[in-house]
Amino acid sequence: MSKHPVNLTGLLVGAGCLTLNGALNAQIVRTLPETRVTASQSGGAGEGDLDETTLSPEDLERFGVETLEDLSMLAPNLHFVDSDTRGYGNIISMRGLSNTLFFGPAAVGLYVDDVPFGDAFNYSSNLLRLESARVHHGPQGASFGRNASAGLMELSTMQTTDTWKLGGSVEYGSYNSRAVTGYSSGPLADGLSHTFQFYWKERDGFVENNFLGGHADDRSVLGGLASIIWTPAPDTEIKFRVMAERVDDGSQRLTPLPFNPAFAGDLFRVNSDLRGRNETERYQLSLHGRKDFDWGTMKSITSYQSWDLGPQTVDLDLSPGSFATSLINQDQDLWTQEFRFQSSEDAGPLSWRGGLFYMNKENNGSTRRMFPAGLAGIVTEGNRFTIEEKNYAAYGKAAYDLGNGFSVEAGGRLDYTDASMSRVKTLAPFGPVPAQSPNSEGIYFSPTTGIVYAHNDNVSSFLRTGMGIKPHGYSAFSDDPATASFGEERNWSNEAGVHYNDPDSNLNVVVRAFWNVIDDYQLNAQNPFSTDFVIVNADEVRSRGLEAELQWRPIDPLLIHGNAGWTDVEFESYTDPFTGTNHDGSNVPFIPELTASAGFRYDLPGGFFFGSSVRATEDTYYDAANTGAFLQDGYWIWDAQAGYEAENWSVTVYGRNILDEEYYSFVNPQIAAGSPGDPQLFGVRVNLDLW
Repeated sequence: MSKHPVNLTGLLVGAGCLTLNGALNAQIVRTLPETRVTASQSGGAGEGDLDETTLSPEDLERFGVETLEDLSMLAPNLHFVDSDTRGYGNIISMRGLSNTLFFGPAAVGLYVDDVPFGDAFNYSSNLLRLESARVHHGPQGASFGRNASAGLMELSTMQTTDTWKLGGSVEYGSYNSRAVTGYSSGPLADGLSHTFQFYWKERDGFVENNFLGGHADDRSVLGGLASIIWTPAPDTEIKFRVMAERVDDGSQRLTPLPFNPAFAGDLFRVNSDLRGRNETERYQLSLHGRKDFDWGTMKSITSYQSWDLGPQTVDLDLSPGSFATSLINQDQDLWTQEFRFQSSEDAGPLSWRGGLFYMNKENNGSTRRMFPAGLAGIVTEGNRFTIEEKNYAAYGKAAYDLGNGFSVEAGGRLDYTDASMSRVKTLAPFGPVPAQSPNSEGIYFSPTTGIVYAHNDNVSSFLRTGMGIKPHGYSAFSDDPATASFGEERNWSNEAGVHYNDPDSNLNVVVRAFWNVIDDYQLNAQNPFSTDFVIVNADEVRSRGLEAELQWRPIDPLLIHGNAGWTDVEFESYTDPFTGTNHDGSNVPFIPELTASAGFRYDLPGGFFFGSSVRATEDTYYDAANTGAFLQDGYWIWDAQAGYEAENWSVTVYGRNILDEEYYSFVNPQIAAGSPGDPQLFGVRVNLDLW
């Protein structure tokens, strides 16, 4: 029996309609060309890399993709470990590479409207109305200003047009969830136009607090985006853009693991004496300039971003006793400047793209932890830190069409990175810990090359090899200067693939294989003899795998979609620096062996539609020792959606996790707790295009 009662009518509608989940359905489209997997014949010098997944704006909007985590179903081997804190503590991986929990650089980059984000822990979780979404696979240092050693998510929000657009949506569902969104775009005056979006979403919590009563993890977010675009001439555009978001959430969705003495007998129950909080504010300002020339296009993107977390409070013992708590306040200021140059689309056999990039990133934090320490009683640990990183980079990639179906590409990236840290810690009742103020710099070069061969109009294949680099840096949770720093990570990435596209049979398939050799892999490690939680470098990690995507429309009203990603990622050489334990042959934590999804959509005459889908994840370990207690076994989720679409409005009824599958989306071995994934949910959404 489900632990979360639902309305019987809602259950019958959701289960009987056999329909699609919002995140997965973003892949299902009315016409095959709208969603496509491409092996770029140009080698990606102008538009992307040798292989990318491109998704249409209509379907991202139609099926309600709402969060960045939802995109994990859009591309194989793109995976989110979701700690349910609006990104803070999330792990985003692709092809065996990932970020660390708090201080390490991102492996999977994020661009929104040509503006790069800094670290994975402050990626914007809520997605606005999108114009396009692309997932680039493999190292992207030669194509973008912000480095990305594993891959990159490139999103473009709604753009302005020559006519006015006005609309929005309302939604209501399980756990008293409600949402309102709105948008407008269009001309304001001659040569002047705008775009505007906002969103407001709230719901009651999933987790019940038996000790304090009520729900522990209520959620509330309010945000928006506005742009003013001036076009003084057809070849010139200047845009000013501002984005803001305010989050007022309850506790992190965190409950004890079954073997933890504090376990309440239910993944969605807790006996905590602390009502946690998770508040976040973010602001983003950017100035964009574009100028077209006979030889191509030049862009300038200047951005400032402010992200402020706090207070975030967590009960670490998750029990009625006041034994262990955590308080975090952290902020980041990020300045970036990118100059991008790109050849015109009709440049002939040679296409190219390159640019210059500057980033100044500063993280400031204040943390306090309270925990028992034997005869010393309750110890209070206070930590204040500033970590700064400056990055200067030049990047570029060119592709040349050799004729007879062959094209080649070559590119590279040159980085200079300067990192520094200032840290002060107190440990009551013992007194202060020696302060730290290290500084280091490094110069990195990462080349890439590849070849594409078009066998005929339907089949092409490609090979690619390149280097991806994550720079060095510092962790603020170490008392020992020797373990406070970590070195750069170097990924030798290799991939091959075949792309088949037959418009006559409405069939699109891509299969890719990859093999990565990663030196000095960055991962978290806990010093068992202290409270230090740091980033260390594993000598060598090997990652290999396969990816496949398929879209097929056998008849006009029916579209079938599927994708699968298999990743085998192991430590080739890694010994824990604190315990001396050898982990050679163990699976790298946070990365599932398999991710897959399959679904269909059927459009009935008169505007009605229905469909069904499943998404599956195989085993995921959450520590380097591959401890069974911290293993999330494989699971699969059934999602559903049905509705009616008219010319300027639609109604959708959806069901998510219809069978109420229980699983953890994140596991914290240090406190033997985890974040349970979303329970069974039902809802209805109405979209209106008023103008």
